[in-house]
Amino acid sequence: MPNVLPIDFIGIGAPKCGTTWLSAQLEAHPQIGFAPDKEVYYFADTIPRRIAGQELRCFDRGVTWYHKQFPEFNGEIKCRGEFCPAYLYSEEAATRIAAYRHDIKLLVCLRPPAEMIYSWYWYGRNAVVNALPDSFEKMMENPFLRDLGCFARHLRPYLDRFPAKNILVVQFGVIQHDPDRVRRGVYEFLGVDPDFKPQLEAGKNAARAPRFPMLQSGVQRLYAGISAVPGVDKLLKSPVISRMLHETYQLLNTKAQKYEPLPPEERVKWEGYYAADQEELSRLLRNLKVID
Repeated sequence: MPNVLPIDFIGIGAPKCGTTWLSAQLEAHPQIGFAPDKEVYYFADTIPRRIAGQELRCFDRGVTWYHKQFPEFNGEIKCRGEFCPAYLYSEEAATRIAAYRHDIKLLVCLRPPAEMIYSWYWYGRNAVVNALPDSFEKMMENPFLRDLGCFARHLRPYLDRFPAKNILVVQFGVIQHDPDRVRRGVYEFLGVDPDFKPQLEAGKNAARAPRFPMLQSGVQRLYAGISAVPGVDKLLKSPVISRMLHETYQLLNTKAQKYEPLPPEERVKWEGYYAADQEELSRLLRNLKVID
C-alpha cells in the first residue's frame, strides 16, 4: 500500500531521557513501521540548528515527502511512527502535529531535569552546526538552553492540543531498572504484540569529544562560511546530506568521553531552579498514563 495514510505515533522528547533505547525497541518490533532515521525533523528541527538559523525546513517539503520517510504498510505492520526529541521544545511543532492528526499517539520520556540538562550539555558539546560553551555553567546563562529542563512548560502546548489518553509518559529511571515493563507498556499503548522481546544491545547515546578541538572549530567556521553561499545552503539543508556530513564528522573527529558527575552543590542549585516547574509537572502527570 502506498504511503498515503498518516503515521500513528510520535515520540516528542525529551533528549537524554532514554529515547535512543526506546527507539531501538520500537524499530525492532515487526508490527511497527519505524522511521529508519528515528528523527525525521519534519515538524521542527534540532535545537542546535534552530539556534544557528540553519534549519533544514523539512516541513516545507510537504506531507508526501514526510510519509516517504517511513516503511510502507504491509501485512504485518500495524502502526508507524518516529521519535524526535526536538519536538517537545517547539509550540509550532505541537500545532503542526495537531493539524496533521489530532488523534495521534504521543510518547514522552522524562528524567530529573538537572540530570537531563547536564547530560545534554556533554552530548551536545561536539556539535558542528552550533557549538555549546566551554563550560556547563556558561551554557546555563542562556535562558533558552537552561529552560530545556522545564518539562511542564514545554509539555503544556501538547496537553492543550491532544487528549490525555493519547499521551504516554515514560520515566527514565524505570528504563534503567525495569526495561521489560517499559517495553511492554509502550507496545500495549501502541496496540502491537506486547509479548515481543527483541534481542538488542543496550542502546545509549554516549557523550563524545572532538579528537582534535582545532579541527572542530575549523569545521564550524567552514560550515558557517559555505552555508552563506547561494545554492550551497540548499544542498547542506538536504536531510540526506546533513545526516551524511554529521555521521562522517562523528566518525573522523570524535571519541567517546566520560565526564565527571554534576557536583552536589550544582545539583542542589539547579534542582532548586527547576522545583516550581517540577511541581507543576507532577500535577500535569496525574491526568496522564505514566510508566514510573
